[in-house]
Amino acid sequence: MNSTAWVLVTGGAKRIGAFLNGEFAKSGKNIVLHYNHSETAAIALKTQLESLNIKVVLWQANLDDPATIEQRFEALLAQVPHIELLINSASIFGQGSLLESSLAQIQSNLNIHLTSPWLLIQALVKQNKPCQIINISDANLSHLYTNKSAYFISKKAQETLTELAAIECAPNVRVNAIAPGFVLDAMEPTSIAESKQDSSQIATQVESKDMNLLQRKVPLADLYSAIEFLAKNNSITGQTLQIDGGSHLQCPAYMLKN
Repeated sequence: MNSTAWVLVTGGAKRIGAFLNGEFAKSGKNIVLHYNHSETAAIALKTQLESLNIKVVLWQANLDDPATIEQRFEALLAQVPHIELLINSASIFGQGSLLESSLAQIQSNLNIHLTSPWLLIQALVKQNKPCQIINISDANLSHLYTNKSAYFISKKAQETLTELAAIECAPNVRVNAIAPGFVLDAMEPTSIAESKQDSSQIATQVESKDMNLLQRKVPLADLYSAIEFLAKNNSITGQTLQIDGGSHLQCPAYMLKN
């Protein structure tokens, strides 16, 4: 990507998305700052990013309403003619077993984790311009954790989307994914367990030895460096990089405590 590149990170106003946007801005990339309800956070982040002498375009889109995605994306392209990197990062983390999940929960998880990323990939590839796609998966998909069934099932489907998109979009478009493990710094209070504890309280409950084989949380910077690696290596497509300290090889104790 060059200095005139535009990057779109869905869910870009908060958490991992906001961090990634900051790193891309530092490297000189122009930012399409996506948000849905987080307008205040998006506007504040836009001001911060623009201080780095890059361009920022706000893009409001409800990924839980896939029927609107194509029209919203076409409107975006009127402002940003060429998006070179799409990162599907937006996510929700609702609780609920397979037998207890409501239709609304199931549909929202599928909309945000599968349908909208699918439609965004279609819209981006139709530009017929060089681009790359990176989906944000989850290292915990290696384990069958039943208390977030709608989340896990929809994220598993997203893994298949990554692989099939890599096949169908080749050779001009590469599609990959990263699967983060325990990244506490990116979480809001209710993202790990639906509690009102702040990050410091959660951190005291999750001992280092319980996080992964390396016994430490994954730094956010490691997620960005993995994305940089995938973006620069022209021979990689259809792959999911586990950025989790080895937790995909074991069932981390913190998952069993939730």
